[in-house]
Amino acid sequence: MARLILATAEGQQAIELRATNSLGRHPSNSIQLLDKIVSKEHCTLELQGERFVLRDLGSLNGTYVNGERLRGDVVLRHGDEIALGTTRARFDDGSAAVALPPVGPGAVQPRADAPRTTPLARTPSPPAPQPGPPQATPPQANLPRPDVRPAEASPGVAAVAAARQPYASPTTGTLALPRSRPPARGTRVDVRDAAHAIGTQIAAQAKGFSPFDLVGRDPQQLGLDYERLRITWELTRDIGLERDLDRLLDKILLALFKFTKADRGVILMRDDDGSLQPRAARRRDGSDAPIEVSSTILNHVIRERASVLTHDASMDFAASSGKSMILNRISSAMVVPFVHDNEKEVLGVLWLDSETLAQFLPRDLEVITSVAGQAAMFIENTILARKVEQEIVLRDRFARLVAPNVAEQMISGKLEVKKGGELVQELTVYNSDIRGFTRMSEGTPAEVIVEMLNEYFERMVETLFKYEGTLDKFMGDGIMAFWGAPLSHADDPVRSVECALDQMTVLGHFNRERIGVGKPALAIGIGIHTGPGVVGYVGSSKALSYTVIGDTANTSSRLCSSALAGQIVISETMAQRVGGRFELEEIEPRSLKGKEIPMRRFNVLRAKSRAVAGTG
Repeated sequence: MARLILATAEGQQAIELRATNSLGRHPSNSIQLLDKIVSKEHCTLELQGERFVLRDLGSLNGTYVNGERLRGDVVLRHGDEIALGTTRARFDDGSAAVALPPVGPGAVQPRADAPRTTPLARTPSPPAPQPGPPQATPPQANLPRPDVRPAEASPGVAAVAAARQPYASPTTGTLALPRSRPPARGTRVDVRDAAHAIGTQIAAQAKGFSPFDLVGRDPQQLGLDYERLRITWELTRDIGLERDLDRLLDKILLALFKFTKADRGVILMRDDDGSLQPRAARRRDGSDAPIEVSSTILNHVIRERASVLTHDASMDFAASSGKSMILNRISSAMVVPFVHDNEKEVLGVLWLDSETLAQFLPRDLEVITSVAGQAAMFIENTILARKVEQEIVLRDRFARLVAPNVAEQMISGKLEVKKGGELVQELTVYNSDIRGFTRMSEGTPAEVIVEMLNEYFERMVETLFKYEGTLDKFMGDGIMAFWGAPLSHADDPVRSVECALDQMTVLGHFNRERIGVGKPALAIGIGIHTGPGVVGYVGSSKALSYTVIGDTANTSSRLCSSALAGQIVISETMAQRVGGRFELEEIEPRSLKGKEIPMRRFNVLRAKSRAVAGTG
């Protein structure tokens, strides 16, 4: 079989020819040459009868055979040397009658799906200069080091070539890349069996790091691999020790710039609204120009949860209506998602690009993917830690407002507490305060008053939660609470009165303790009313309070103000709801503030015995 023998960074490589072969930079060619001097559709090589005919397609820099530029079709002979831009190849008719001399080395690489490629002997000899007209002579090749293999295969790496819209990153990173780097003149060869599109796998197996017995004879390659691993180990150690996410992301970019040829780097993290926002950025030349990335690539990485490696973005995006890849001189790009284990959500994306063709190696991608996995684990742990902290704070806040069992339901999501106000048809609102507190506090040190109030409130709130009431607020020496939200019961009015009676008993025990140490006893008055009201979070974005608003709350407060020391004063509505459970005495009606008609009031004396309550 006839073959083209090409020079690669690792030595000679042969590609078996088909009946019709097209060569050029565009992905639609059967053999894609990643060479900026090569035209998009440069030439064809067709089998006519038993001979292969080479035809130039009007390329700008021409096609040369044995140093002479083609002016028409030419029948190739065994051993003919072909030059396209900086790409060098020899034609082998398959007869093996004549041993071919080596081809000058260049950065060339066939696709992983290339048909029946045959490795040939490695040669370190440089390419011979190619004659030709001065205006068409390609510039001297800028050959890569032996470790640079632009198109090594790697699993899960997608070759990018679909329509895209430019994604203008709002990054404020003030780092930049060189603006005058010389273009790469190495060549990559891709033999293509299908359209070059996002999601196309460019390799079936990862080469990764070669075994020691293969690289041990190459000290330079061994040193580069060791440096990659050393930097990566230091970075993974920093990931385990770092506690600040932004500092960690900066360290990741700094480390990756040490062993990759990236000109620009950005790390974007998922925000609360799901959008990707830049958190770290770096440019090799230190300028402050903004960095633009491709939304098409980002969306692909997020959707497929897979890395993307493109060696020639301008060609990979040849079908794109956007021009930012060309305008921003992005030739190579490597994009890796931050995904921890089997988490469905991509936590962030690492973007590296370069102005030079074929700058990134699959082994770089494998190392970076490993680093991204470690970083994703750190990010996930950080997010979980923050959630735990928020839950602790939330649990603590709820525990101060409602009974512990109600707080657990709210935190677990079984009980929803909506932001904003919600009308509740029946709320039972409780108010209490200490009688004579103003006179008591005069002349008493503030710390003594605070200590007394804390001890008093501790006992009162504990009793309140015992009956599953919700604490609204403390108002000086007063307490406001309610039943009916966020959890409601059919007997909420009864619970509120039982709570008030129990508080009077608890207060009696507390007063005996105070009298025993020579402190004055406390007396309180309580007012309770039931009716409709608005309950919800009220306040600013910085400080919200779960409270009740409405006439029911105001009436409860007025009833409390009218109560004498030791009285539990309830409204007529409350009396109708709880009269069968408690012994009540009606006290004189009173015109409460804001009420034109005097209200009927009832003082709760005690709970009825079960036998009496059952017949009431």
